[in-house]
Amino acid sequence: MTTTAKRTSIAFGLSTLLTAGAIAISDHHPATAQEKPELRIAAIIAVTGPASALGAPERNAVDLFDKTWSNREDLPFRIKVISYDDGSDPTKSVSLTRKAIEEDKAHVVVCCTTTPSSMAIIDTVNAAKITMISMASSATIVEPASARLFTFKTPTSDKLMLQRTLNYMKRQGIKKIGFFGLEDAYGEGGLKELQNVAKDVGIELAATERFARQDTNFTPQALRLKQAGLDAVYVHAIPPSADLAHEALKRVGYTGPIYHGAGSSINAFVDIGKANVEGAVVGVGALNVYDQIKKDNPLRPVLAKFAELYDGAYGKGKVDLFAGQSWDAMMLAVNAYQNATAAGAKSDDLTAARVAIKDAMERTKEWPGVNGVFNITPADHLGLDRRSTFLSQIKGGKFVLVEE
Repeated sequence: MTTTAKRTSIAFGLSTLLTAGAIAISDHHPATAQEKPELRIAAIIAVTGPASALGAPERNAVDLFDKTWSNREDLPFRIKVISYDDGSDPTKSVSLTRKAIEEDKAHVVVCCTTTPSSMAIIDTVNAAKITMISMASSATIVEPASARLFTFKTPTSDKLMLQRTLNYMKRQGIKKIGFFGLEDAYGEGGLKELQNVAKDVGIELAATERFARQDTNFTPQALRLKQAGLDAVYVHAIPPSADLAHEALKRVGYTGPIYHGAGSSINAFVDIGKANVEGAVVGVGALNVYDQIKKDNPLRPVLAKFAELYDGAYGKGKVDLFAGQSWDAMMLAVNAYQNATAAGAKSDDLTAARVAIKDAMERTKEWPGVNGVFNITPADHLGLDRRSTFLSQIKGGKFVLVEE
């Protein structure tokens, strides 16, 4: 089989056919499907259970990825997607991860929707030396990288989002705030980052109230926050809890501004909360406001392309941040596999291929994804910066970009 000097490239990344992570392919007759190596990605998502509001768009994006990429014949390898629902249960996440590693012989595990599930599988993926790409936001999933050798994630960090949020609060004259969040690993991570950022910015964290994911009565906590004399309340949760917390604050007569973390940057937040969440200020990713960011923003064309692809499959206006987080995870896996094989990794040696993929992930440079531009290193298994964060306000049932 001869190879000519001329080479073509098939672009990867969130645009599907735009720029991120080009794959070079020789201008010769492609190998048959049987001859091509196979990249196996196991996606374990909370399609059901308490985190299903996040897992549903994530599964949609994985299904879209599967339909878009698995049947392409112009790639130098085949892609096989194995999908599971962990029911938002960390114990089930662990058992499914083991199944993906031992039975499915996966090269990469994309898991999980939530921080508790993502934390639960860290020891399993470390022992198997297989790359795991999480769709959950807590920094503890990937920090310290020296103890999370095979763990990566795609959502921006709570720290980056809180820096943008609290700096905006300070410009609004807010001096005293309260925390209203989940009492699990996700909530704990958010509280820890809020404490640090608030101190740096010079805002007093004067009250802290917590709740469980399954709680439905938030009135006692909301009353205590109202009575604390706060300038603003920050909610760190996911729907429906985020909606219930917001509603409780308004019901007890709290009239100050209510801010939300990125856990609320999903269409379900508005669909569930409706008029109750009007005026909420929500930390979001670029995808939530892709058609509102500046036209010269380098992410705008690729975001628009992904939104067009997703909305074309699931309905106009359906694309949201969580769909983008799983899309980024799948595409980063493909990009790393391509770079690993280009560097000489053999996919038929599964153990070596898994390690090579991890090493390739750590060489990701200026890779434009739905959540921002990734620069992943051995010391930074997220690789996003301030370009990944925006603020929005709910107006007319929409995420409207806050001009800063």
